[in-house]
Amino acid sequence: MKLLFKKQITGSNPLIVRKLINEMMNCINEWNPLDEDEYFEYRLILNELISNGILHGNKGLCNKKVNVAIEEVNSTTLDIFIKDEGQGFDYKKLCQYRPECDNLNMSEGGRGLMLVNALCSKIQFNENGNQVKITKSICPK
Repeated sequence: MKLLFKKQITGSNPLIVRKLINEMMNCINEWNPLDEDEYFEYRLILNELISNGILHGNKGLCNKKVNVAIEEVNSTTLDIFIKDEGQGFDYKKLCQYRPECDNLNMSEGGRGLMLVNALCSKIQFNENGNQVKITKSICPK
């Protein structure tokens, strides 16, 4: 696998987060130009995963770090890694959770990860639950 991007940010400043996501999107788009739908999906995935790491993992603490990396699997597939400094969570329980379609009964916890899961080929967590790896492919051009 080929490393395309790697960076670490500290804190939860929205401007720093936005800049990071923009840098990652530029990297992905340079790797393989995305159509409008692919661009939206990748951006949504990055936003959800980085926000989860900052808010839920690092509890929004300004001294905590988030590490990100993008690796090329092949000419149409990427692995994206997001790791925070939090305690982690029990992702196995989340994987068993199946909310009802009724939005009024839907718990807010886990919705972002379920959305990410629906947009990716694969989602994996490390044993601690403080690192996520997603695999996502695009349509060959």
